[in-house]
Amino acid sequence: MRVVSSLADIDFGVGRIGRSGRNLVIESSADSTIATKVTVTPRDALRSLGALLRSPSAWWFVLLLPVAVLGGPNRKTGDAWVQRRAGVGLNKPW
Repeated sequence: MRVVSSLADIDFGVGRIGRSGRNLVIESSADSTIATKVTVTPRDALRSLGALLRSPSAWWFVLLLPVAVLGGPNRKTGDAWVQRRAGVGLNKPW
């Protein structure tokens, strides 16, 4: 998946998922452009789930997911990050 903000433009793959106390911790996979750790609190999870359940776009995404996976174009990774960097410059850490 791709994460874009004013600070960074990264490809993020979900790697290890674990827990730290009551929180869910999601670490990026080895093929992500930068090592990342996401901490999700129970309140964050509840708000996110509520937003997804109320979103018609999310329901359409889920319903059309089999078609997108089976019939869509095969997206390659690799040099895409390098090519984006050439066009927009380096990530802006601060």
